[in-house]
Amino acid sequence: MRAFVVLSPRVAKDDELPVKKGAAKPASGGGPSPQMTRIMRITRVVGILLGGSVTLVGAMSLVGLVTDSFWVRLVVALVLVVGFPAFVSDRFFKRTKMTGGAAMVADVFAIVLLGVALVLVTVDFVSRPLLVREGDRYARSGSRAMARVVYFLGGVSPVFPEEKESPAGSVGSAAASAPSAGPSASAGN
Repeated sequence: MRAFVVLSPRVAKDDELPVKKGAAKPASGGGPSPQMTRIMRITRVVGILLGGSVTLVGAMSLVGLVTDSFWVRLVVALVLVVGFPAFVSDRFFKRTKMTGGAAMVADVFAIVLLGVALVLVTVDFVSRPLLVREGDRYARSGSRAMARVVYFLGGVSPVFPEEKESPAGSVGSAAASAPSAGPSASAGN
């Protein structure tokens, strides 16, 4: 009986390879570049500010179902806007056993706040009446800029009484035929 021996070429192991002088270090080992770090910080701040403000207004409008007091709505909404992402980041880090410091926590806050804001704006049939009522509260209190922002989030365009055209020359105009029920005639309270 004959035994066949298969000869394979010898492959050098990584330890046996010759080291080149002046070889470049791998690019992936040093972390992100300074430009990328700057972009990540800007994105994180924009996410927290944009998502946080939309989520705050949404939470205030939700609390507005119970009370019209501005301070109560603000305090409860701030607790929700800070507490919910903090709870999510705490659970996330305990479950995954990851560490990342304040930057990772800020990333989780930005993602959660943007996610809540996205859901709030997406479910228009639920959020529109809430946001329009919140805009009405701001308009009644005299804060027109904030009322316009909240009306925009609710998907309506307000017409304030001072902005209506005079009905003298325009009998068939939309402004003359619109009911004067307040700042948001298209709100449908």
